[in-house]
Amino acid sequence: MSIPPIPRFDGVAAAFMGFTDETQDMQNWVYDLLRVNIMAVSYSDRALEWLTNSAIPLDFVIVDVEHLGGVHKALNFCLAIRKALPDMRIILISDEVGGDDFGSERKPVCDGTLMKPISQTRLLDAILICSKKQNSRAVIEYA
Repeated sequence: MSIPPIPRFDGVAAAFMGFTDETQDMQNWVYDLLRVNIMAVSYSDRALEWLTNSAIPLDFVIVDVEHLGGVHKALNFCLAIRKALPDMRIILISDEVGGDDFGSERKPVCDGTLMKPISQTRLLDAILICSKKQNSRAVIEYA
Protein backbone atom coordinates (compact mmCIF):
# COMPACT_ATOMS: atom_id res chain seq x y z
CA MET A 1 0.00 0.00 0.00
CA SER A 2 1.39 3.41 -0.88
CA ILE A 3 0.87 6.79 0.73
CA PRO A 4 -0.66 9.42 -1.57
CA PRO A 5 1.77 11.97 -3.04
CA ILE A 6 2.74 14.73 -0.61
CA PRO A 7 3.36 18.12 -2.22
CA ARG A 8 6.84 19.53 -1.82
CA PHE A 9 6.68 22.88 -0.05
CA ASP A 10 9.40 25.52 0.12
CA GLY A 11 8.16 26.62 3.53
CA VAL A 12 6.60 30.06 3.04
CA ALA A 13 3.13 31.29 2.10
CA ALA A 14 1.36 34.65 2.18
CA ALA A 15 -2.11 35.43 3.53
CA PHE A 16 -3.68 38.73 2.54
CA MET A 17 -5.79 39.12 5.64
CA GLY A 18 -5.80 41.03 8.89
CA PHE A 19 -3.77 39.68 11.78
CA THR A 20 -6.46 38.13 13.96
CA ASP A 21 -6.84 35.10 16.22
CA GLU A 22 -8.10 33.20 13.15
CA THR A 23 -4.95 34.15 11.24
CA GLN A 24 -2.77 33.04 14.13
CA ASP A 25 -4.61 29.71 14.33
CA MET A 26 -4.10 29.18 10.59
CA GLN A 27 -0.39 29.96 10.92
CA ASN A 28 0.02 27.48 13.78
CA TRP A 29 -1.96 24.68 12.10
CA VAL A 30 -0.10 24.90 8.81
CA TYR A 31 3.32 25.18 10.40
CA ASP A 32 2.73 22.30 12.80
CA LEU A 33 1.61 19.90 10.07
CA LEU A 34 3.28 21.10 6.84
CA ARG A 35 6.19 23.19 8.15
CA VAL A 36 5.04 26.15 6.09
CA ASN A 37 5.20 29.65 7.60
CA ILE A 38 2.25 31.83 6.60
CA MET A 39 3.05 35.54 6.52
CA ALA A 40 0.03 37.72 7.27
CA VAL A 41 0.27 40.58 4.77
CA SER A 42 -1.97 43.63 4.68
CA TYR A 43 -3.40 44.27 1.25
CA SER A 44 -2.34 47.47 -0.50
CA ASP A 45 -2.27 48.73 -4.08
CA ARG A 46 1.30 47.39 -4.31
CA ALA A 47 0.49 43.85 -3.16
CA LEU A 48 0.79 42.36 -6.64
CA GLU A 49 4.12 44.10 -7.17
CA TRP A 50 5.34 42.66 -3.87
CA LEU A 51 4.23 39.15 -4.88
CA THR A 52 5.81 39.26 -8.32
CA ASN A 53 9.10 40.71 -7.04
CA SER A 54 9.39 38.54 -3.95
CA ALA A 55 12.76 36.83 -3.66
CA ILE A 56 11.09 34.22 -1.45
CA PRO A 57 9.37 31.39 -3.33
CA LEU A 58 5.81 31.16 -2.02
CA ASP A 59 4.00 27.84 -1.78
CA PHE A 60 0.53 29.39 -1.93
CA VAL A 61 -1.43 32.57 -1.31
CA ILE A 62 -4.55 32.96 0.80
CA VAL A 63 -6.82 35.89 -0.09
CA ASP A 64 -9.46 37.04 2.40
CA VAL A 65 -12.35 38.63 0.48
CA GLU A 66 -13.46 40.80 3.39
CA HIS A 67 -9.92 42.04 4.10
CA LEU A 68 -9.60 43.20 0.49
CA GLY A 69 -12.88 45.11 0.70
CA GLY A 70 -15.30 42.82 -1.11
CA VAL A 71 -15.79 40.28 -3.85
CA HIS A 72 -15.06 42.58 -6.80
CA LYS A 73 -11.69 43.71 -5.46
CA ALA A 74 -10.71 40.18 -4.34
CA LEU A 75 -11.59 38.64 -7.73
CA ASN A 76 -9.63 41.31 -9.58
CA PHE A 77 -6.64 40.71 -7.29
CA CYS A 78 -6.80 36.93 -7.82
CA LEU A 79 -7.07 37.39 -11.59
CA ALA A 80 -4.03 39.68 -11.50
CA ILE A 81 -2.09 37.10 -9.48
CA ARG A 82 -3.12 34.37 -11.93
CA LYS A 83 -1.95 36.50 -14.88
CA ALA A 84 1.39 37.45 -13.29
CA LEU A 85 2.09 34.13 -11.54
CA PRO A 86 0.09 31.42 -13.35
CA ASP A 87 1.45 28.56 -11.22
CA MET A 88 0.68 30.22 -7.88
CA ARG A 89 -1.77 28.28 -5.73
CA ILE A 90 -4.55 30.61 -4.57
CA ILE A 91 -7.05 29.90 -1.81
CA LEU A 92 -9.88 32.39 -1.43
CA ILE A 93 -11.65 32.67 1.94
CA SER A 94 -14.89 34.48 2.67
CA ASP A 95 -17.91 34.84 4.94
CA GLU A 96 -20.11 35.24 1.88
CA VAL A 97 -19.74 31.89 0.12
CA GLY A 98 -22.20 29.03 0.47
CA GLY A 99 -19.53 26.46 1.28
CA ASP A 100 -16.10 25.13 0.39
CA ASP A 101 -15.52 24.68 -3.34
CA PHE A 102 -12.63 23.23 -5.35
CA GLY A 103 -14.39 22.93 -8.71
CA SER A 104 -12.50 23.46 -11.94
CA GLU A 105 -14.79 26.36 -12.92
CA ARG A 106 -12.97 28.45 -10.28
CA LYS A 107 -9.54 27.78 -11.83
CA PRO A 108 -9.27 31.14 -13.68
CA VAL A 109 -9.60 32.91 -10.31
CA CYS A 110 -8.40 30.54 -7.60
CA ASP A 111 -7.71 26.90 -6.82
CA GLY A 112 -10.27 26.69 -4.07
CA THR A 113 -12.64 28.64 -1.86
CA LEU A 114 -13.19 28.17 1.87
CA MET A 115 -16.10 29.49 3.87
CA LYS A 116 -15.27 31.18 7.17
CA PRO A 117 -14.85 30.29 9.94
CA ILE A 118 -11.90 28.13 8.89
CA SER A 119 -11.15 24.84 10.63
CA GLN A 120 -7.79 23.10 10.79
CA THR A 121 -8.91 20.07 8.79
CA ARG A 122 -10.60 22.11 6.05
CA LEU A 123 -7.62 24.44 5.66
CA LEU A 124 -5.11 21.61 5.42
CA ASP A 125 -7.35 19.71 3.00
CA ALA A 126 -7.65 22.85 0.85
CA ILE A 127 -3.88 23.32 0.73
CA LEU A 128 -3.31 19.69 -0.22
CA ILE A 129 -6.13 19.60 -2.80
CA CYS A 130 -4.93 22.83 -4.40
CA SER A 131 -1.35 21.61 -4.40
CA LYS A 132 -2.29 18.41 -6.23
CA LYS A 133 -4.03 20.43 -8.94
CA GLN A 134 -0.81 22.16 -9.91
CA ASN A 135 0.88 20.03 -12.54
CA SER A 136 3.92 22.26 -12.78
CA ARG A 137 4.89 21.99 -9.12
CA ALA A 138 7.15 19.21 -7.84
CA VAL A 139 5.57 16.33 -5.95
CA ILE A 140 7.34 13.89 -3.64
CA GLU A 141 6.21 10.28 -4.18
CA TYR A 142 6.39 7.83 -1.26
CA ALA A 143 6.15 4.09 -1.94
